[in-house]
Amino acid sequence: MKNSIALCGLRYAITLFVGLTLLPMLMNAQDKGTFTDSRDGRVYNWTKVGAQVWMSQNLDFNSPAASWAYNSDSANEVSYGRLYTWKAAQVACPKGWHLPSDKEWGVLVQSLGGNSMAGQKMQAMDTVGKNHGPAGSATAGAISSLLSGVRHADGSCIGIATWGGCWTSGKVNDSVGNNMLFAKGAKDLVVSSNDKNSGFAVRCIRNK
Repeated sequence: MKNSIALCGLRYAITLFVGLTLLPMLMNAQDKGTFTDSRDGRVYNWTKVGAQVWMSQNLDFNSPAASWAYNSDSANEVSYGRLYTWKAAQVACPKGWHLPSDKEWGVLVQSLGGNSMAGQKMQAMDTVGKNHGPAGSATAGAISSLLSGVRHADGSCIGIATWGGCWTSGKVNDSVGNNMLFAKGAKDLVVSSNDKNSGFAVRCIRNK
């Protein structure tokens, strides 16, 4: 009888240990994943931050009327996605996703520890290239797709791999829309407003 009780206790302990060991792994598995855009078959990585689920790379859906590769060079599109006008950005995200509002961006910033460090953390989430340093560091000189540059309303482009921004669904007026700006090496991010005919990147957030 004692042996039977001891055996049951051992089985329970093993089950509990295995369950507690696997739980973090299962939870982590749910924090990241991929999504396929049915419109063109492109696959995007996503990351869960707090209660939100964000694409962890820039949108690369070709909206011919109002989106472009940086400097019209498809090689830039591969790493940085496309640049959209504010109006095009409003409807660019695939079904089940949408362009985040100012408030949703604010929630993300707070989830990442506040404005003073959110920019750096976001850039670390979506590294698209690594420049190995002398010591072979895998993170030395890492580049983020958030540094996608900007296309001015006159068609000129500037800033790729140095700075960039993402549209929000917010606006100042009929001519000016809101966006978030990122700079290489900067821990913070800047809330800004720009001509709606400028081209900025799009980050999609999953519908609740």
